[in-house]
Amino acid sequence: MRTAFVVALLLGSVALAGAQPGKDPPPVVISKDPEPRYNVRARVKQFPQGTPKEALKSVLAAVEQNDYAYLVAQLLDPKFVDAAATERAKEFVPGAEAQLAQLREFQRANAAKIDPASRVPLDPVAFRAVAANKARELGFKQLLKDVEQKLIDDPQVLKDFRKIAREGSFADADPAASATHPDVKGRALYFKKVGDRWYLENRLGEEKKDP
Repeated sequence: MRTAFVVALLLGSVALAGAQPGKDPPPVVISKDPEPRYNVRARVKQFPQGTPKEALKSVLAAVEQNDYAYLVAQLLDPKFVDAAATERAKEFVPGAEAQLAQLREFQRANAAKIDPASRVPLDPVAFRAVAANKARELGFKQLLKDVEQKLIDDPQVLKDFRKIAREGSFADADPAASATHPDVKGRALYFKKVGDRWYLENRLGEEKKDP
């Protein structure tokens, strides 16, 4: 899965027909902020996603503000992020269970001082569920680190993103879209629409075949 995100940011080469530069479409107004993801509140006025181009500009704005939590939780393809966070979480399950078991013993020894509602459950099934949630939180945090490190290691990614955002051609076929720039060789960006918001998608383009 770590490789998958590297692929997502490197993206692939593709020849797109019908993608035309020109005036941006009118923005889509989202009246209500969507539900939080990974405890990250959506801020659609600050980071609009009403069009693919808006979504790309919001991705760049989040990176420039070092807000990787918002980038990953609210601007990247939710299906991919959930799968990646779940995969990362696997390596944290043993540690989460060990920490919670230690906390549970402390709480049992100090039961009079601990609110019952905040105690680690004794039931094995409930205990594993709590440990899984904690591991998933840690997996998400690790995913943020992976993304940030990838962008540090490969600054050309953001340079290409900015060029496409400024002067690229966007082909919108709701609920999917793509964007390219003639000077950005071998790289295309893809977007998907979920509800009324556009997200940067984890997807490779197909290699252009020589005739």
